[in-house]
Amino acid sequence: MAADKGVGSAEAVERVLPVLLVPVPAEATGRLGSRAQLHREQEVLGSLTAAGSLQVLPLAPGGRGGGGCRLEGRFRQFVWEDYHNSGTPTDKPRLLALSENNELLICEFNLKDGRCDATISYSYTEETLQKLVEDHIISISLLSLRILSFHSNTSLLFINECIVLHIIFPERNAEIRVLNCFTLSLPAQAVDRIIDTQLCRGILFVLSRLGWIYIFDTVDGRHVAHVDLALPQEDMYNEQQQEPAKSSSFTSLKVSQDLDVVVIVSSSNTAIALNLNLYFRQYPGHLLCERTLEDIPIEGPKGIDEDDPVNSDYNMKLTKFSFQVDRSWKAQLSSLNETIKNSKLEGTCCAPWFQDILHLEPPESGNHSTSVPNWAFTPQDVMCSQYSFPQKGSAKTSDSGRSWKRIHISEQEEPLELTCMSVTGFTALFTWSVERTGCTIVLWDLETQSMQCFSLGKKCIPVDSGGDQQLCLVLTEGGLSLILFGLTQEEFLNRLMIHGSASTVDSLCHLNGWGRCSIPIHALEAGIENRQLDTVDFFLKSKENLLSPSSKSSVPDQFDHFPSHSYLKHVEELTPALDLLCSAIRENDSETQSKHFSEQLLNLTLSFLNKQIKELFIHNEGLDEHLQKGVNILTSYINELRTFMIKFPWKLTDAIDEYDVNENVPRVKESNIWEKLSLEEVIANAILNNKIPEAQTFFRINSHSAQRLEELIRIGLDLVFDNLKKNNIKEASELLKNMGFNVKDQLLKICFYTTDKNIRDFLVEILKEKNYFSEEEKRTIDFVHQVEKFYSGHFQENMQIQSFPRYSIKEQDFFKHKSVLDSFLKYDHKDTDKLNKQDHRLVLTWAQWWNQLTQESILLPRISPEEYKSYSPEALWRYLTARHDWFSIILWIGEFQTRNSYASLQQNKWPPLTVDVVDQNTRCNNYMRNEILDTLARNGIFITSELEDFELFLKRLNRIGGVMQDTLPVQNYRSKDGWDFHSHFILYCLEHSLQYLLYVFLDYYKLSPPNCPFLEKKELHEAHPWFEFLVQCRQVSSNLTDPKLIFQASLANAQILIPSNQASVSSMLLEGHTLLALATTMYAPGGVSQVVQNEENENCVKKVDPQLLKMALTPYPKLKTALFPQYTAPSVLPPDITLYHLIQSLLPFDPSRLFGWQSANTLTIGDAASQLPHFSSPDLVNKYAMVERLNFAYYLHHGRPSFAFGTFLVQELTKSKTPKQLIQQVGNEAYVLGLSSFHIPSIGAACVCFLELLGLDSLKLRVDMKVANIILSYTCRNEDAQYNFIRESLAEKLSKLAMGEKSTIEELLVLVEEGIWDSIQQQEIKRLSSESSSQWALVVQFCRLHNLKLSTSYLRECAKANDWLQFIIHSQLHNYHPEEVKSLLQYFSPVLQDHLRLAFENLPSVSKSRMDSDQVCNKSPQELQRNEVEMTDFFEILLQCSEVPNSWCWLLAEAVKQQAPILSVLASCVQDASAIPCLCVWIITSVEHSVAAEAMGHIQDSLEGHTWDLEDLSVIWRTLLTRQKSKTLIRGFQLFFKESPLLFMMEMYELCMFFKNYEEAEAKLREFQKSLETLETAATRVHAIIPAPWLKEHVYFLLKLMLQQCRTQYELGKLLQLFVGIEHLFSDGPDVKKLCVLSQILKDTSIAINRVIITSYSLENFQHECRSILEKLETDGYFALARRVAELAELPVDNLVIEEITQEMQTLKHIDQWSLKQARIDFWKKCHENFKKNSISSKAASSFFSAQALTACECPAEEGPSSTEERHLLLTLAGHWLAQEDLVPLEELEELEKQIWLCRITQHTLRGNQEEIDPRCSQQISTTGELSFESLANEFSFSKLAALNTSKYLEFNGLPSKDTCENKLNWKEQESLNFLIGRLLDDGCVHEASRVCRYFHFYNQDVALVLHCRALASGEASVDDLHPEIHALLQSAELLEEEEEPGVPLRKVQSTSSLDSQSFVMLPPSDEVVTTLETLTSKCLHGKNYCRQVLCLYALAKDISRRSPQQRKARRFFS
Repeated sequence: MAADKGVGSAEAVERVLPVLLVPVPAEATGRLGSRAQLHREQEVLGSLTAAGSLQVLPLAPGGRGGGGCRLEGRFRQFVWEDYHNSGTPTDKPRLLALSENNELLICEFNLKDGRCDATISYSYTEETLQKLVEDHIISISLLSLRILSFHSNTSLLFINECIVLHIIFPERNAEIRVLNCFTLSLPAQAVDRIIDTQLCRGILFVLSRLGWIYIFDTVDGRHVAHVDLALPQEDMYNEQQQEPAKSSSFTSLKVSQDLDVVVIVSSSNTAIALNLNLYFRQYPGHLLCERTLEDIPIEGPKGIDEDDPVNSDYNMKLTKFSFQVDRSWKAQLSSLNETIKNSKLEGTCCAPWFQDILHLEPPESGNHSTSVPNWAFTPQDVMCSQYSFPQKGSAKTSDSGRSWKRIHISEQEEPLELTCMSVTGFTALFTWSVERTGCTIVLWDLETQSMQCFSLGKKCIPVDSGGDQQLCLVLTEGGLSLILFGLTQEEFLNRLMIHGSASTVDSLCHLNGWGRCSIPIHALEAGIENRQLDTVDFFLKSKENLLSPSSKSSVPDQFDHFPSHSYLKHVEELTPALDLLCSAIRENDSETQSKHFSEQLLNLTLSFLNKQIKELFIHNEGLDEHLQKGVNILTSYINELRTFMIKFPWKLTDAIDEYDVNENVPRVKESNIWEKLSLEEVIANAILNNKIPEAQTFFRINSHSAQRLEELIRIGLDLVFDNLKKNNIKEASELLKNMGFNVKDQLLKICFYTTDKNIRDFLVEILKEKNYFSEEEKRTIDFVHQVEKFYSGHFQENMQIQSFPRYSIKEQDFFKHKSVLDSFLKYDHKDTDKLNKQDHRLVLTWAQWWNQLTQESILLPRISPEEYKSYSPEALWRYLTARHDWFSIILWIGEFQTRNSYASLQQNKWPPLTVDVVDQNTRCNNYMRNEILDTLARNGIFITSELEDFELFLKRLNRIGGVMQDTLPVQNYRSKDGWDFHSHFILYCLEHSLQYLLYVFLDYYKLSPPNCPFLEKKELHEAHPWFEFLVQCRQVSSNLTDPKLIFQASLANAQILIPSNQASVSSMLLEGHTLLALATTMYAPGGVSQVVQNEENENCVKKVDPQLLKMALTPYPKLKTALFPQYTAPSVLPPDITLYHLIQSLLPFDPSRLFGWQSANTLTIGDAASQLPHFSSPDLVNKYAMVERLNFAYYLHHGRPSFAFGTFLVQELTKSKTPKQLIQQVGNEAYVLGLSSFHIPSIGAACVCFLELLGLDSLKLRVDMKVANIILSYTCRNEDAQYNFIRESLAEKLSKLAMGEKSTIEELLVLVEEGIWDSIQQQEIKRLSSESSSQWALVVQFCRLHNLKLSTSYLRECAKANDWLQFIIHSQLHNYHPEEVKSLLQYFSPVLQDHLRLAFENLPSVSKSRMDSDQVCNKSPQELQRNEVEMTDFFEILLQCSEVPNSWCWLLAEAVKQQAPILSVLASCVQDASAIPCLCVWIITSVEHSVAAEAMGHIQDSLEGHTWDLEDLSVIWRTLLTRQKSKTLIRGFQLFFKESPLLFMMEMYELCMFFKNYEEAEAKLREFQKSLETLETAATRVHAIIPAPWLKEHVYFLLKLMLQQCRTQYELGKLLQLFVGIEHLFSDGPDVKKLCVLSQILKDTSIAINRVIITSYSLENFQHECRSILEKLETDGYFALARRVAELAELPVDNLVIEEITQEMQTLKHIDQWSLKQARIDFWKKCHENFKKNSISSKAASSFFSAQALTACECPAEEGPSSTEERHLLLTLAGHWLAQEDLVPLEELEELEKQIWLCRITQHTLRGNQEEIDPRCSQQISTTGELSFESLANEFSFSKLAALNTSKYLEFNGLPSKDTCENKLNWKEQESLNFLIGRLLDDGCVHEASRVCRYFHFYNQDVALVLHCRALASGEASVDDLHPEIHALLQSAELLEEEEEPGVPLRKVQSTSSLDSQSFVMLPPSDEVVTTLETLTSKCLHGKNYCRQVLCLYALAKDISRRSPQQRKARRFFS
């Protein structure tokens, strides 16, 4: 950089001093932007970052390391509030920020205690500001906004480059007000061209692109002046012949605080300084506000009389006249003196240009004062002297009188940015930023035009300090620094010492690493005069360097090299300072008020002198002359100063005779007193009276150890401590002071180090009153008090996490980690009482060493969760994770995920949580850490360590669902290289060769190059060829119709095979991959032919040399011949390649190992697998499978109860020795599992089903799950907690419910009652109704199942509502105990209470009617006897029975008579009693009257005398079982036939019909069979009471009845399964096996088996039922099941298959697929294959296709040829199936063929003559390999069927002649038929052509000629037998025949036979048949080949006939 007038000298450049003022951490500086702004009053600065956010950094101690605070957003500008002289509190600085969307925000910062807390006080949107402007001016659109100032809660805003808005912000709840608003009078062309603005002292400077500066007064908007920048530039151009800068290149301006100079910076690295005073003097017309003195009102000063001369003199100053009012000599002399002084000033001076602006602000003020400035009342001559411009005489230059000055920075290689930081009247400060070198500070001296530069480096930030002082502040890597120009370090420190303080100098030296420099003596004088001891101390320390060796040297003899004469010289130079100190000590010691200062000054001076002498003797063994002189000088000062010591022991003249001469120690006068005192009292008295030396003398005389000063001081300190115990602070302080201690320091030390709590607390109170504690020490004291409060007494610790057993922590485990507390709290942790009684206290100094994190960690275990928010997140997170408090952690994480606004900060219950806190402060085990990170990851929050390590990141994703899931929470993921997750994962798979995973990943997310450009990276393709192949293959699958994609994929595959070269067709051939090359060319653009053509413009990738291809195809002659035909005779060659050769060319496949099980694979090797691999192959399972045994719980978890039951049977039950206990245990486990997963219906249903399968009752589980779901839905609706937390809490309660915990059951009962009421309310059901009562049945069931007292909540509500009906119904319905009901009557109204109480009292406790058998079975005989209406004395009956014969019969009669079952029991006990009658009577008397009457209906005589036998028992058996009274039967047989097998059957009946326990029922059935076998065996030896045939008969009845009584198909199926093993009991009954299979088939359907088939079973009825079921299954679409039913009943499946096909066709029509041609083609083909697969009858299949052909004709799916083609296909299929009949129906087949030919004719007619031009068009071969109607019809064509191709169709007699043909077709159809017949003849289909002519009675000449040729050649007809039209043809041919040449005996007849294509036969020319055949052949248009073959065969037959006599054998050739 160079100035136009030259750069300053090198010395000036070197005199630049950077001074570090405040250290700032580098990381805090790194968060700032490129520039910063310092607050004028507070130690804080702000900066806008590159991202637009606002970063605020406090510079006060304690706040620099915190990093400040950050306001998120995008801000454009901010201004600190200036409250100078405003009275506004300055403890909380504020700033006004402007966002990019023109929103104003006032932010307030709390900087106390090193914090930086930001608060947004006010926020005003763009609309608010726009409305304020509109209210005062006009409606505008806010386009631009700048902040001009922010002062004392007011602000000036510059809007749309032309409007100034002066607003005042509200104080409390007031609204924003507008103080002023006006529009600047800018020229119209300048409004949109404003570059920069600056507000200075109320004057607004506006810089325009037009090269003008417009100046306005911001008070009233008056246009003050304007400056034309082109004028000074023109002058510069004229003087220096330089081109002036363009006006549009100006970028900014800066105005000095005195408004004298303005600096304008241009984009061409040029700065112009303009002196406004000189400019406006040169161009006065540009100053628009000039005011004459006449305009100023004449008024005198206040308080002065108008006639006073002073008033007159004052007023004359305001006029243009210089008349002197005071004409005295003194006034005249003063005037002359003033004139002489003014004449001495150099240059001309004038008033400033802004003198006429009334509202100008003073330079040091920030307020908008409207007072009139002083110069407004000063005449012109006085103004010149008051505002003169100081001139530097030595630096004056020739251009000092010009109004402008200019600097120019030389051209640089790199772009630079020049910014003006500040301007004064003499200098301008710039920053010069270059990208390579960084920032440079430039100081431009406006007077000398010299510049000083100082380079700062790249990482420096310029700081704008504001104000009128030109401070060059920058933020460097070390901190905030001040750049001083023109000063050295010593000069700066000397000036600072004089004008500042020594402590400041010392701090700066320490901060900047400077050594102490020499301080001048006048600084010492000033320090002593101002009593600044720190200055004296700093002065003396600075002189230590002059007298001592360098402290940096470690050499012991360093002092030897220090010249002694220099030492003496330095000491002599120091004597004036020592004299000054001694004089000051002497003077201040004589004054009482200055004695303390004198003592301190004495202490400093003596310490300095003693240290100097000590250092000298340490480093020198001997002293020379110079050193000795120096020591003597220093010693003299010490001796002089010792006299001023307070404790100096002066000798007393009156004590000479009082000391012991031997000891030579003087006695003290206090000895007499002290001898009477104790040791402590003596020392206390001596110290308090300043007589420590005397006390030492006293103790020396007494030979006491206290004579030593150390011991005496120790005892004195003990005394101090004792006084503090007594709270005697005054005496303790006096002791400390007199012992020479600093009282404040010692008291603080005692306070912080004592363990005595009382002393500590006492000192704390005292020192707080004196304000001795710093803020940090106060916080430490408060913390210690809080700790002692928490850890002492019975303070309850927060142990809420104990409710989570899996994370439970013992209290001992917590305390063992608190090592600091353990050193203090010495107690047994288990002894809680001792712990609570102990008085805990801490030493304050311990807490001083604990950082904030440690302190919070100590307090956290003892606080309540509500106080967590006030603690740091780091400490709280460590605490919660260390204690594994999962509940709190989840709540905190939940709040962390939802925190997103300022408003929510006040409502949050937890401190702000960050990812870094989680990452760095987690202290739990790995399991819980993973749970926490999983929870965060599911919401897209990942810790930094995992984001930086991709493998850890993938592991985390794997834990939360894997990398392939629907909502992958990685939307914001970005790697270090800027990749998104998909790209990074793809790269990861490539680096780890995870081909298959990558394929699945790409397929899952459907990634392709269009939506993932990362897949197209060439470098990845080159590094991983398989990756390119994978990408290309996936593109092929996305677009199957583009062959180019297949071509590129093939090239990519080739690249894997040929990694060394670029993949191309030629390279494949060169590498020997011929087949791969050929396969690739198949998909090349243009096909093989285009690839072979060697054109220059073709791509080299697909181009190939034909010769190279020929050579490569040498091993494959067929391929070579096909591609390069030689036109030689064809020959049969073996196949060149097989499918396995083609597969072998693909890289991933190896046919030698993959297809060894296929016999066609010739490439297989010996050890290849002999069978197709599958997942169950033993080899694969042994090698790779991970086998895991899954128990029943696994299947229950997955909702598969049948699998769970099967697994349990196989794995556990079959091996168990106690199956019942095991079943009960497993049932309990299933019950617990169902409860724990109550919210998952599939698991709950599975557990219920599993319990039923186990034969256990599932009612309890079903009720509990229902209750749990009601509670869950109710709780989630009424609580704010999260759903997952509520569910887990409820699951925990259910686990306690399963264990039978009484309190939990009662708690759940309360919740379910509340849930039921809530459910009724939600459903809007009437609270007291039958519907609500039905819902309360669940609660009653819950109470019964858990043995609780029945819930009375509903009954209580009924009572309160006086709803007595619902009350009675509900209580009776659920069998409430009468006492429970009666207790609720109090809630009714009094009237109802009386009625109901009376009603309940009259109710009998037990019904007098006959009870149910179930109740009977559970009651004792005595209870039953008491309930009889007519009761006979029981003992009387017993006494009578002993007197009658056959007493047991009499008892039975009495039992019937008295209806007393107990008598029948007693009768069975009588000797010789028969059990059967007793059983019958017991049953009859135990059941209801209706049942008994029915059972006894067959008895005609009296019941009392009836003899009961097996017939009666049989009737009773059938009646009770029909009435389902099995329990009575069981009880009866248990009483009378305990060993009867029927008991097992009846128990089986109950287990099945009532309990659905089929497993135990099966066991009972097995026991019955064993018991029956035993009975049958015993019956052969002993007569049984109940014979076996009777048992079997009634068992059969029971089994058959059970099947009839089943209520559901499920029960029927279970019974049938149960009865499968006992078919022998169903001798004449149903086929149980078939019925069981049928039930299994129908188990998943709604179709039920008719129970009639059970009662009347036969094969016919069974088949009839199966047909009915088949119809229902077909209707419902269950075709697979229907097929199984048909197979079971041996029914045909034709109709079933056809119906299935028909429904599928309807489905296609319904989904609009039927209209697609290809869909119909595939469907008809599938129909054919389905018919074939199911082997349906040919007739049925043919009828189906025929019917569909008719439908296709009547209702075609689409119009045009396709409809005809489809009908053609269907007819062909119908004929195809019809032809498979054993006896082919020729007539039907021919009719179908005729219909087919009609379709062909129609097709051809619709197509027109296209096929005649190109016959290939009719073949419809799809390029994509798809089938067409015609190709499929050709596949199933039956035209060559032997049954159709009979010989009669080769006879020409039946052929229609030309005359007899009937033309039923129109002419177009005839042409089509003629064409089609011709094609048949060309193809050799003579039979079919003949049939077609006969079908349509159509004459075709070629057919006639062909048949005539055959007939002539075969000898079936002669020439004379030919038809007339054939004769006509022969005759016309003879007339046109030319004569043959003579001499040619033979003719060659070319043979076209396939037997010999190269031979010919010699025939004699005289054969008439040959001639006729040749003539007919020549006349034949189509079928000529056939005629030629006939001719050749005829010649061959002739030749054979000549050689063999058996000529007739030759006719076989024509058959």
